[in-house]
Amino acid sequence: MKAAYARLSAFFANASLTTRFAVYSFVCIGLMTAVLWLIVSNYLVNQILEREWEMTAQIVRADVKKFLEDYDFKARDRKSVGHKFNALSAHMRLSPAIVRFKVYNPKGVILWSDDKSLVGKYFGDNPQLQKALQGEVNANLSSLGKRENIFERSLLSQAVEVYVPIYSEKDHQLLGVFETYRRPDSLVQHIREARAVVLLGAVSGGLLVYISLFAIVRQAARKIDEQQRNLLRMQAELIASQRMAAVGEMAAAVAHGIGNPLSSIRAAAQVALLEAAADGSDTKQKMSDNLHGIMRQVDRVQRRMQALLNFARPLEPRPIAVEVNKLVRDVVDTMQSRFSDAKVAAHLDLAADLPAIAADLNHLEQALMVLMSNALEATPAGGAVTIRTRATDYGDDGRSVQITIEDEGEGIPKENRERVFEPFFTTKPHGTGIGLPLAKKFVEINGGKIALTSGTAPGTRVGITLPVTMPVD
Repeated sequence: MKAAYARLSAFFANASLTTRFAVYSFVCIGLMTAVLWLIVSNYLVNQILEREWEMTAQIVRADVKKFLEDYDFKARDRKSVGHKFNALSAHMRLSPAIVRFKVYNPKGVILWSDDKSLVGKYFGDNPQLQKALQGEVNANLSSLGKRENIFERSLLSQAVEVYVPIYSEKDHQLLGVFETYRRPDSLVQHIREARAVVLLGAVSGGLLVYISLFAIVRQAARKIDEQQRNLLRMQAELIASQRMAAVGEMAAAVAHGIGNPLSSIRAAAQVALLEAAADGSDTKQKMSDNLHGIMRQVDRVQRRMQALLNFARPLEPRPIAVEVNKLVRDVVDTMQSRFSDAKVAAHLDLAADLPAIAADLNHLEQALMVLMSNALEATPAGGAVTIRTRATDYGDDGRSVQITIEDEGEGIPKENRERVFEPFFTTKPHGTGIGLPLAKKFVEINGGKIALTSGTAPGTRVGITLPVTMPVD
């Protein structure tokens, strides 16, 4: 029992708001429906019984008035009036619902009965009879288990007992009580139908309330989940903006601190390179190579610093009309030496007659450089990087141009696909983690979208979608 309770508690503890409401409301509405059914059905049954005994009382009193007189209830010689009661019995039995009846005097003693052995016996312990002797018409859906019903048990197992007090017309004195036995078939059928109708109405109403409340709570739960997701997104954006502010301050401080020394180092290397070129000694080539290496490393550090500054600071786009195919070819031509050194081919699949787009040319160029560099680094020697352009629909906003860059590398695990656009997240040993976030930033500030999916091979496909909108002069 304790284990089952513990499992149930654990289930509700981990269940969602909608699930908990569904269970709790089902139980509560089910109990309310059951209670409502019991109350209303009992009320209807009482009304049916009350109508039944009122109709029976009217019939009995009318027949008694027709066949009997006041003296017949008080006569000491019962045989002298027996034929009247027999005639009344025969007349009342013309109704198929009435099986038989008994007659009691005001003291609870049977005056007349079909079972002659009951005549003269006292049955004052009958609660329905006592109410009738006090002037109240009442009925009882009996199983015939009383002492005075021994004769009726052989005829039917159930009957509706109706006790009707009879009064004299002159002084309204109680003359006796008629106990009639009616077949319960039609009455039971009416009661069953009433209970079934009430049950159907209660269940239908309960289900309607349950479904309505469940729909409202489910919609509210979805709204709460959506607000929670928006809150988490806003929180993430706030954290990112705070991080970017810190990065911006750090980048500005670093650029200010080492920018001038780097420029001085590069200038000194250039001067030394000129002097080495004028020198005719054997060490010229070696010195020139070392000086070129120093200049390359300085340029590399300056590029990293510039990328960090671009990532941290807000960049306002300056849109112009851009031919996407031309931009792609220019970027591939710029990186051709890197493709050759890595022994990776660049396959271009460019759609003809692409519409021009409005975007910042420098932003798109840097974004494509980052994405192609990543694809190049991920593709093994002998592989290829495929760049495609297509014209597509941009939702309800019109046409767009899509650029996809697909490599033949090992791909990105699913758990990392959402994180690759987070600042400073990287899986490369010497990566900075700002390349893809910077590309995403450049694309989005120009009104585009960027998405990362699996390629046709085990590689990765990055897609850029840019709307076809021309700049406003």
